[in-house]
Amino acid sequence: MIAVDELSVGDVNCNSESGNGTRSGFHLLCKESVRFTHAYTPSTLAAPALSSVLTGLYPFQHKVRHNGGPGLAPELDLASELAVRLEYRTSFFSGGAPIFRRTGLNQGFELFDDNIVPNFNSYYRPIKKTSNQFLQWLKHDVGNNAFFSVLYAPDLAYVTTETTTDLGETRNLSFESQLDELDESLYELFQQLKAQGRWDKTTVILVGLSGHNVEDRTGELNPTNLHSENTQVALLIKPAQSKKRDEAIYWKIDQNVSLVDLGRTLYDLLGETNLDEDDNTDFPAHSLFSVLKNPVAHWPEDRPILIESGWSMWRNAGPLKTAAISNHVLYINDESPKLYNTLLDRFEVNPLPMLQESILPTTTKLQNLLRKYQLPPYIQPNSEWMSKMSLAYSRWMRQDQEASLLRDLKRLSNNQSRSIDLLNWTAQVALNQKDWETLRSLGNKNKISLWQYVAEKNLNIKNSKTSDSCIVLLNSKELESNHLKDCGDPLFLELIDWLRADTRGLSKDTQRKKFERSFKNYMLDQEIQRANIALGLIWDTSRDNTYAPSRTELALQLPELAKVRIQAYKALATIDEED
Repeated sequence: MIAVDELSVGDVNCNSESGNGTRSGFHLLCKESVRFTHAYTPSTLAAPALSSVLTGLYPFQHKVRHNGGPGLAPELDLASELAVRLEYRTSFFSGGAPIFRRTGLNQGFELFDDNIVPNFNSYYRPIKKTSNQFLQWLKHDVGNNAFFSVLYAPDLAYVTTETTTDLGETRNLSFESQLDELDESLYELFQQLKAQGRWDKTTVILVGLSGHNVEDRTGELNPTNLHSENTQVALLIKPAQSKKRDEAIYWKIDQNVSLVDLGRTLYDLLGETNLDEDDNTDFPAHSLFSVLKNPVAHWPEDRPILIESGWSMWRNAGPLKTAAISNHVLYINDESPKLYNTLLDRFEVNPLPMLQESILPTTTKLQNLLRKYQLPPYIQPNSEWMSKMSLAYSRWMRQDQEASLLRDLKRLSNNQSRSIDLLNWTAQVALNQKDWETLRSLGNKNKISLWQYVAEKNLNIKNSKTSDSCIVLLNSKELESNHLKDCGDPLFLELIDWLRADTRGLSKDTQRKKFERSFKNYMLDQEIQRANIALGLIWDTSRDNTYAPSRTELALQLPELAKVRIQAYKALATIDEED
């Protein structure tokens, strides 16, 4: 199973002949798969969605509602654990955040490979490298045994990552370029499976865990958008063929399915056929196993499917957000609820009246179910949240747009003067841009003397002073232990150990290398924080999403430390190459 973030149903076009003769994994898969044209994720966040796929349960049942802790409970039985009991070899290869073993998804996998080492060029492991790791595992650990494997690919989220074609040509920076890279990498993976004689006898599943927004929907934050563009996902299943002469399966199922159903299907594929499909009659889950043999769906068209986002609850920005779909009626459970006929209004731009007579029974049924499960109407996050999450990914992640990012942040910060996040983000980008007037103004207005001090030193304003207990260590004649204790900033103290090594009786070269390592880790963490903001704060990061100027970064921008600054930043690239 290849599970891909941000892979919408429309991203895999099986009706086009353009894939003939090209290196298209999508085209190879399309020719031999059952396609589900109306598959919906149970959650817009990766960890709960993938938890549903591996348990066959909705998030309200398995209790994973977002990408933070605590993860899946050990008492839950995953499809991977069933596979182990049936003596399958099992493996999980993660391409990166947010899918790590702390999600609890490692249960039942003999190998759970989440050993991702981010660097300044890439915060994730591309699907091509993940596939290679999987193929190595097949070669060395599996042999002729049966196996159950999951490959998680976050690639499509990184639209500013450079990719190249198989001819070595650099693609433009876009979602489409990442999609092409994914498509080509899947082609190579599938060709390897064919070369090893595994393709025909292996069930291959390609599933999107969420959709993606081509354009931001007014009034919606991306992680909480429950419209179809963000929830209707790709799902293709290529069944194993018992005989080589069997005709390849090639049909589509147009009735609504949930990725919870895919979870039930995994149990069926593994031979567990006694699962009770009626354990939750309000939101029933149905195995898709039968339609892999016969293109006739056995579940009712009007059965309700539940969709949610726990992002606001996770970020203390609001409650759980829910929606439900039945047949072609989508009900979004907002404070001012929205109702759509997805058959007639494909892009969901024309909400229907709540009392629309033709679908009133369906509307009432969905409303009553949401009330029964105590899922209250969703209240939009406050204006601060809407403001600080409004900036596009490209603004944050493209260097050529950083000046525009600073301009936008200044505007938002002025409008949301009490927002600590916007204040910190604006100051950090102003420091990056060496916009000393902005940094000085922010420091003066918010009584942050160190920002003001560093800015004024760079503006050649005389008599600038700071009472910061760490900065004074740069020029103190003597470094008493009590002065060092007063600082309490480990990274800055490592800088002092390097710069004042002679005074402290330390090896200057040793302390320089020690600082450069620590500074590299800090700066990489800063870049990860920035990427997390750009993606909509969907990762559970180590520093509680703080993106603000550190004392060390500020000190390195002092004019008198120009040579030290050049050396420290130059070392970042060198260390990265060594790693």
